Amino acid sequence: MYSNIVGSSFSWSDLLLLITLLMTGFYGGTGFFVLMGGNPAILKMSNATFAEYWQHTDYYMAARMRFFGPCMMLCVVVSTIQYFLHHQVTSFWLMIGAILFLVADLIIVFSFNHPLNQLIQSWHLNQLPDDVQMIKNQVVSAFWGRSVCMIGCFILNLLAFWQR
Repeated sequence: MYSNIVGSSFSWSDLLLLITLLMTGFYGGTGFFVLMGGNPAILKMSNATFAEYWQHTDYYMAARMRFFGPCMMLCVVVSTIQYFLHHQVTSFWLMIGAILFLVADLIIVFSFNHPLNQLIQSWHLNQLPDDVQMIKNQVVSAFWGRSVCMIGCFILNLLAFWQR
């Protein structure tokens, strides 16, 4: 496998698979961070600290994910097609699983995170609503599920890469 990546048989399709692996690795790493420290830290934050932190984090993540998210999804889909066209059946089905994790994450994002993010962005830090703690718990709950999807997508992509 390694010689296929760096040896004389290196191809554009190998580059695509590596880029896909790198992008899903960043994505899975985000989920790992959330599980290891992000969510536990949020739960310990005061409501005011949470509101300010989340407004800043959402502002920057929203700007970057408009580019990163579609690029990653495109790479995962094209890599899946590539595995299919090269008759790499096990890798193909692993990537189908990775796509399902991405779709599940998108459902969580648009059903829960995006509406919560819009709500939190509307808050004035000097006058927080009474339900901040409840909203904070909803954000954390959504990210537990999202983290499973993020890490699952990366692991299935990694396994597909190893199986080829």
